[in-house]
Amino acid sequence: MNPLEVTMPPALFTNADGIRYAIAGSAWVEVPADTTFDDLPKYMVFKRPEIKRPAGEKVWSIEGSKGNLYTIKLSDGVYSCTCPGFGFRRKCRHIEGVKNEAR
Repeated sequence: MNPLEVTMPPALFTNADGIRYAIAGSAWVEVPADTTFDDLPKYMVFKRPEIKRPAGEKVWSIEGSKGNLYTIKLSDGVYSCTCPGFGFRRKCRHIEGVKNEAR
């Protein structure tokens, strides 16, 4: 049996009857009861889906002041950032830094 390719990381689940499954989203594969996390690649292989960016979209990875990594996107003339400040205020210093860098 070839391993099933899945687009999310698999996990293990044991039901109330003691039957063990490898699961990823809606994919469930019954596995031996002694299966460990290290054994999962025998049954399921995680393949990260390819992200297709729209033409003209730009993406930057920026390190924040405390070492966190944030993603800045420019799509259709609109900037966005994954930092908490942008989530609250819809603007942040990371976007300003990218804009200033472009000048």
